[in-house]
Amino acid sequence: MATLSFLPDRLNAEPVVFKGFTTPELFMTAGASVLGGLVVAIPFVPLMGWLAFPTVSLLMPLFTVFFGGKLMARFKRGKPENYLYRRLELWLSRQHIGNPQLIHRSQRWALRRSAPVVRQIQEALDE
Repeated sequence: MATLSFLPDRLNAEPVVFKGFTTPELFMTAGASVLGGLVVAIPFVPLMGWLAFPTVSLLMPLFTVFFGGKLMARFKRGKPENYLYRRLELWLSRQHIGNPQLIHRSQRWALRRSAPVVRQIQEALDE
């Protein structure tokens, strides 16, 4: 039976569903904007009464997904597949909510040798 000797990188990637969002990103954005819509609805309560909460919280995801999709596509362009999730994990860790063992420091690698490296000439090794 013939098999592929390699697996293309994008074969198992999440497909873009709508305006740059994958399915999990779309649901996370919509869920967060519903909660944000509840906060935005508070100033409209004196005008509309209790109907402000469901109205604004259901309209907020439409605006967020429609206008945020362009920003999401721009933000993800040229980045690895899981870049957004790693950034979210880093932010949560910095807020002391996420994984406390996540490494925050970024630096160059160093060998920290105490003695300088002496290179031998290839001719001396051949003798």
